[in-house]
Amino acid sequence: MMRLNTLGTSVKWGVLRKGTRIFALLGKATSAGLVSFSPYDVSGSWALTAEFGCLRLERLSGEEEVTGHQLILPSPFSYEYGVTGNDASGEITRAVFGLMPSEFERLVTVLRQGSFPVLGFSETDLKCCISSSLIPAYWPHVVVSNLTLYGDAVCLEAFVRVLVASMSQGRLLIRFPGLQQLVKQMLWLLILQRRGVAYTKDILELAPKGALVAK
Repeated sequence: MMRLNTLGTSVKWGVLRKGTRIFALLGKATSAGLVSFSPYDVSGSWALTAEFGCLRLERLSGEEEVTGHQLILPSPFSYEYGVTGNDASGEITRAVFGLMPSEFERLVTVLRQGSFPVLGFSETDLKCCISSSLIPAYWPHVVVSNLTLYGDAVCLEAFVRVLVASMSQGRLLIRFPGLQQLVKQMLWLLILQRRGVAYTKDILELAPKGALVAK
């Protein structure tokens, strides 16, 4: 493995490791969208990272190791996602996305009334109608209605938080006892502390010039 600050090529949609921490680097965040992240960007740019299904902007130190693993994202033909590469495993996929594709699909199926919610796919960035954070193009998310004007996309993190918060009122475990182990996984994701700040358009467009540059 090579450290990010010594890598000769740009990195995007790859997996990094720092100590015991494993997370994905989606790219360098700009007001125009995500672009490839090179070693020269380490000291002065926001990196969009994914860990436990949560997307955050953070500053990298350059000491992160590039594992060589790559992300598999949903497509128009399949909602499968995960991590590929040597020694890829379900645990690495969980470290990046939080939930496995089969678990995510199971939750959506259990909650479906009529036509929604369903797993979503988009070739452009979307805005989460609950948290207002950006959902990058091709990233897994949930579609909750066909009323795009009022907001119909929910990011994975917000989906899990709302589901856990409403669990007692919805009596989900009583109605679907087979979800007990999956609920434990979701609760664990909410307990873990995720570094960084939310990925929103306001931060990228409205922050004073120089405020997003690492010191």
